[in-house]
This record gives sequence, C-alpha cells and structure tokens, in this order.
Amino acid sequence: MIVDWIYNHPTWLWGNILVWGSAGLASAGLAIFHRFVHVDTRRAHNDLAGFSIAIISVVYAVLLAFIAIATWESFASAAAIAENEAGLVGNLYRDTRGFPPNDGEPMRNELRQYIALVIRQEWPMQRQGAVPSSGWVPLARLHDELVQFDPQTRGQGVIQAEFLHSLNELYKARTARLAAVQGHVPELIWWIIGIGGALTTAFTYLFGFQDFRMHITMTAAVAASLALVCVLIVALDWPFRGEVSVSPAAYIQVERDLSAAVPVTE
Repeated sequence: MIVDWIYNHPTWLWGNILVWGSAGLASAGLAIFHRFVHVDTRRAHNDLAGFSIAIISVVYAVLLAFIAIATWESFASAAAIAENEAGLVGNLYRDTRGFPPNDGEPMRNELRQYIALVIRQEWPMQRQGAVPSSGWVPLARLHDELVQFDPQTRGQGVIQAEFLHSLNELYKARTARLAAVQGHVPELIWWIIGIGGALTTAFTYLFGFQDFRMHITMTAAVAASLALVCVLIVALDWPFRGEVSVSPAAYIQVERDLSAAVPVTE
C-alpha cells in the first residue's frame, strides 16, 4: 500500500520523488501540449490566460493553506494529548504516596507497567497506523485496586476521590490519543488537492513564451511549489506515523522520573 511505503521511508526520499516527479510530469505535459498548440496562438491570449490562472491559483492556494493549517493543528493537538497523558501518569504515581504502602505499591506497579507498555508496545503499533489496546489492562487493574480501597480516614477518602478523578482524566487522554492514531486527511480531499494542482499547473500551458525553456522552467517551478506543500501535508497527515511524527519522549521522561523516585517505605 502506498501509504505504508511513504511512512516507512525517510521524508527526504518520498518528498524528492513527489516534488521532482510532479515537476517532470508537468514539464512532459507542456512539451506535448507545445507540439499541438502553436505558441503564437497562445501568446495572443496571454492576458486572458493570466487573468484565469490568477483566479484559479488564488482559490487553490487558499484551499491548500487551509488544509495545511488544519493538518498542523491536528498534529499539534496529538502532541499535546500525548504530553497530557504522560503528565497524568506522573501525577497519579505521585498521588499514590497518599495511600498506605500496602495499597499504594500495587498501584505504582500498574502505572510503571502502563508507561512501559505505551513506550515499547503501543508506540511501534501506532507508527504502523494500528490502534493498540494492551495499555487498557494495567489501567483496569489499577481501577479495581482503587475502588476496592477502603479509606480509614477522611483524608484518605479525599485522596481516593481525587485519584479517581485523575484516573478518569487519564482515560480521556488515552482515548483521545487512540482516536488521533487514525486521524488523517480524508480521501476526497486528496482527490480535490490532486485535481486542483493538475488544473493550476495545466493553465500555465496556455501562456505563449518566446523562449520555450523559460516556459518549461516556470511550469516546473509551479508544479514543484505545489508539490512541496503537499509534502508538508502528507508528512503531518498521520501524527504518529513516519519520520515527522509525535515521539514518545514525554512518556520516556516520565518513566525515568518514576525509576528515579524515592521508594515509599513503611
């Protein structure tokens, strides 16, 4: 599948293929068009061609800009979700110190196991576009241990309630991350991007240049410019896939903090 091939290879590789391939295809199209429509005929309509391409290019530029911004916002949102989830795990780990050691230690073990599963099992799956589920297991055990805890003081009851609230927030953050794994630009929009780019580039064929080399250079530059924006959109499209993707750095840092935490003793 072409999507898997793109995100399993370096950005510079498929990016160069897309940019140079678009420029080459546009240049080949112009060379064919140049043989069938005389340059003098096109030169006589340069003003009309210029007016038409100005309208088309502006509309297409606005469309591309809108999609690029929306894609970047989705990417940034996915990064924020991951950082929030990692932070919640760290907060919950610290909050377990409010429980008696015999109750708090199993909770800390589940949180350590959860963060390890996210880093070593779930993240590689996300990079392949799959939605992981293994992390739900330690969270379910943690929830069971929490609801089975019987607070002996008012303070422990408050800590249990706050812990449950934070755990529910962790559930929300995890669900949002898993939803972001499948978030990408719909296929219909890609068709619109492709057709719009082809029309914008094809309209440059209608100009009549005295020097054909100048004409082909302009056409190739237009195609390459549009392809560069498409490279940006593709790179950010799946926030957890490819070379440009959300990293598990926040989770790794939390795991290090948990390992460096002072053990709780009786």
